[in-house]
Amino acid sequence: RAERTRYYERYAFPLFSHIDFRVSDADAVRPFYDALMPLFGTEPTTVRAARYGYTRRYGTVRADFFNVFEDTDARPTATRIAFAAPSTGFVDEVARVVRAHGGQNVDGPGYFGQHHPTFYAVFFEDPLGNRLEVCHHRMDK
Repeated sequence: RAERTRYYERYAFPLFSHIDFRVSDADAVRPFYDALMPLFGTEPTTVRAARYGYTRRYGTVRADFFNVFEDTDARPTATRIAFAAPSTGFVDEVARVVRAHGGQNVDGPGYFGQHHPTFYAVFFEDPLGNRLEVCHHRMDK
């Protein structure tokens, strides 16, 4: 735990630079991600190689890039990308948006005590079947 604190105190910067997310049909899922990603405070970003992308600003620094690439050979896998939520209400709003924009196999929102007593989440797939999750939990409890 001390090492994690030291990392943040030393760098005070997001852990991930970007996610290059490959889908078989970027146009088919764009309305879904155009509705989902702004909930996280993202804005569209200019991308060089990806079809489209989203980013967040930390002052003058842009980070947390989520870039969508089209790869006709891409297929959904068991890999799941989990986004952190600031509250259970935020998770509820994400679930509403996911359902309204073609999300599939939606599980939740709700508490999933098998993960952690305070773990509140919604699990879902985008319209192409790629697995995602949005969760809120308190690991200090």
